Amino acid sequence: MTYALSVLLFALIPLNVFAAGNIDENTTVIYFDDGSYLVETIQVREMRASGTKSGTKTKAFYGSDDELEWKAILQGKFTYTGSSSSCTSSSCNVTIYDSAWYTVSKSATKSGNTANASVTMGEKLLGVTVRKVSTNLSLSCDANGNLS
Repeated sequence: MTYALSVLLFALIPLNVFAAGNIDENTTVIYFDDGSYLVETIQVREMRASGTKSGTKTKAFYGSDDELEWKAILQGKFTYTGSSSSCTSSSCNVTIYDSAWYTVSKSATKSGNTANASVTMGEKLLGVTVRKVSTNLSLSCDANGNLS
């Protein structure tokens, strides 16, 4: 019985625990007056090469009904030495889950040790834009490889 229970518990361990690279994740929530909200998540992945790190910052927009409507993802790659750090690439993608939403604009830049993105989304009702939501994403790496 104990052996079977041990096997069952081991089988329930998420598979990403065994994935290559160390992943750390932090989440914050930003609420709007109408009950909708943005969930901001930072995910960090250790790269194989020493002194390099990759990370994503995601902002997922949920309506007041708790349905995921769209998601903006900033990806940054960084190098660090212990005394300095630099952003080597920055990109931004948007995924839309509710057809009422569309991308008004998006851009990604890098500066020094920071990856940045700016996204504006629009919501249409009967073909008329009734709402726009703008958000900025920023991901920085310090000299020791800590992303924030």
